[in-house]
Amino acid sequence: MDDTITIAPAREFLDFLKGMEVTHEEYRRVGIVKQKRSLFLYNEGLLNPNSTLFLARKEQDILGTISVITNLNKRMPCTKLFGEEINALNLGRRKAVELGTLSVKHQSDSDNLVFMLYLKMMIYTIFVEKVDDIFIQVKDKAAPFYVRNFLFKKVGQSKQHPDYSDLSATLLRVDVKRIREKIYEQKCYGAMGWQRMLCELGLLQQYRSVYQQCHGCQRFVPDQKDVEVYQYLCNL
Repeated sequence: MDDTITIAPAREFLDFLKGMEVTHEEYRRVGIVKQKRSLFLYNEGLLNPNSTLFLARKEQDILGTISVITNLNKRMPCTKLFGEEINALNLGRRKAVELGTLSVKHQSDSDNLVFMLYLKMMIYTIFVEKVDDIFIQVKDKAAPFYVRNFLFKKVGQSKQHPDYSDLSATLLRVDVKRIREKIYEQKCYGAMGWQRMLCELGLLQQYRSVYQQCHGCQRFVPDQKDVEVYQYLCNL
């Protein structure tokens, strides 16, 4: 992956809209949403002040997007289709997030960018935000990629997603809390076990980069006016 590409939060409302425009265009290009749908994809989860849209940039050009959506009042986008399956997990007070709004501009190394977006967001959510559970909804045929590369496991059965052209969707989950407890059970790792693990996996530099790019940066937090404008644009 090109070292000049940075992945950081959208900093202002215009950043946010540009990112959602990239997402909408790519979803239309691959047939996830219909051609005659509105100007922007509506994602209620992104209006939660604790959620964040991340942008992959090369200089001023936005190459891709991915979001971290917080579980507020037991409402993540995936609960719309997989609410019964998530309720059965009895998450209680666990800190859960959903990764979504994934899109990359079609180019020669787009597959590499998808991998890098997910790798950085996994590092961010697990080691910076210290979440307990990560969920994603993916096309059924793409699920093996995430299971193979990112510790995800399938939850329940696939379903037809009414918001995305009735594509067959699969819910995947990483039980981060269980993995974290397994690490700390190993006395050799000590209190900084996660840092030792990252070092052994060759990901310590990635963690430092993600921490710098994502944690300390200003990020866009929608106010009521921004929410109203976004909702209006999504209904045009």
